[in-house]
Amino acid sequence: MEDPMGFVFPEQSSDSLSSVFAMIQGHQSNPPTDSVSSVLAMIEGNHSPPNQTHLNSAQSPTKQPRYSPVFDAPHKDLISCLPDSLLQEILCFLPIEDAIKTCLLSRRWRSLWTQMPTLSFTREYFVAKHAKRAEFVNETLRRFTGPKIKNFLVNFKFDETMDSPLEEWVLFATTHHVEKLSLVFDGGFLYAPFADSKPYSLPQFLYPTSSLKHLILRQCVVSPTDQVSWPSLKVLSINYSRLTTEAIENILSGSPNLQKLKLHNCGGVNRICSLSLEVLEVDAVYEPHEKNESVTEISCPNLQSLSLSGYMYKRTFRVMHVSSLSNANLSFVMTIDKKDKYDCEKHRTILRDLLEKLCHVEKLTVGTWCLQVLSIWEIKGVSSPLSKRHCLVLDTEICEWDIPGIVSLLQSSPYLKKLVINLYYCDNSKFEFDQSFFDSYEFDGTEFLSSTNWIFKCFLQSLEDIELTGFQQSTSGSQFLVKFMTFLLSSVKVLKKVAIYEQSGALHKSWKFSGPNMNMELESAKKNQIILTLSSDIPFNAVSE
Repeated sequence: MEDPMGFVFPEQSSDSLSSVFAMIQGHQSNPPTDSVSSVLAMIEGNHSPPNQTHLNSAQSPTKQPRYSPVFDAPHKDLISCLPDSLLQEILCFLPIEDAIKTCLLSRRWRSLWTQMPTLSFTREYFVAKHAKRAEFVNETLRRFTGPKIKNFLVNFKFDETMDSPLEEWVLFATTHHVEKLSLVFDGGFLYAPFADSKPYSLPQFLYPTSSLKHLILRQCVVSPTDQVSWPSLKVLSINYSRLTTEAIENILSGSPNLQKLKLHNCGGVNRICSLSLEVLEVDAVYEPHEKNESVTEISCPNLQSLSLSGYMYKRTFRVMHVSSLSNANLSFVMTIDKKDKYDCEKHRTILRDLLEKLCHVEKLTVGTWCLQVLSIWEIKGVSSPLSKRHCLVLDTEICEWDIPGIVSLLQSSPYLKKLVINLYYCDNSKFEFDQSFFDSYEFDGTEFLSSTNWIFKCFLQSLEDIELTGFQQSTSGSQFLVKFMTFLLSSVKVLKKVAIYEQSGALHKSWKFSGPNMNMELESAKKNQIILTLSSDIPFNAVSE
């Protein structure tokens, strides 16, 4: 039964989706008035806003609103006039529980949710236990009538009781030509879930799926027994998983159009070779069971972006064929076990080999650990290999032990046009370097900058743009940042712009320079403003020492 406005009375409708799955497995007798129905009803012009009180008899019936609308209110239900496909896309922005509840609004909405292009089952919207979660997902899929699913997401804490239902859900997604599949499971830190319980193994029927374009996996066993066939796959992300070189080679050979590959905390991969890959991200590799160091060879001639980040334990990288590479990120940390001895020579060799292979990239990002490895060798008189880079990004807060490494990179960048300093907080003012090195060298960052000032004058002939991001006053690295910027600004010749951005991304301040013809006094005043901005909350004696 419907009211004159076309809305269904839930208490009088028969089997309203089994009382909306017994009010989403909560077994309430009547659905509460929720924000979804209230907002939609308001937009359709059928209800007053929530919490609005009715006029009582003492109020004047002729009282006019303060602001009159420019246009008369529409007599039609404008939302319901939208095409089904658009309404279903809108429903995808709601939690799936709320999207299903819209079936109570009117006949127009009764079955719209059953053909939504996105089905997302995440732990944020479920208070029920595992059994009720599975029951709800099964009921939702049973009532789904759409011919195709664009996006299918499952994000629960996995246990073995979910093995069989998950296989049915994945099969449902593949038979509906799913384009983006996300199986994101929780269970522990790093490899703990593999030690404590059996992880979810991808079913073999998933590997020959022609519709897949985007696949995200977390804490899944990826081990194809037959040939992989993912001809449409463009993006693959594997997180917290044990892999093998054979499995990755099988995946890459069966994914001829794969453009982006991300491996986060995935061990066991010794070779990554692909002709189609354009973006490769390797974030942290922790292999506690490995006794010897392993090397991952990267051979991707069409690769454009490479990122090596996170903690690397007993895992190094060798770049082979990356002639198309234009953007490289070396923000990794090669950590060691307590029983291991720090080998500065080995780490320096690894880093130098990488820099030599990446000397042609246009943009290079370097993190604190790599800077401090370069610092040791700069102090010892060993410089970085020359490069053609135009943009250098430093992910560091500018500690004392960063300075020589930065100088080493600057003097190896004669074509540098842009310098970006991401003031990234790091808790290692001195990393896990050999203590004997610190005992042998008495290092003073300020004195080092003074003694190498000629380097800035000789090698910073092309620098035009300086950018600082993540700026916050009173940071621990501010003193050395001010000293470094002072030397930098006194040496650049063709500076055009300096910009400082806050941690939120908002622009703090910026200065423009007009080059060699700029008034010297005005240029000097602007540079003084920059230094004053950076040092405004630092005691004067700390800056001037």
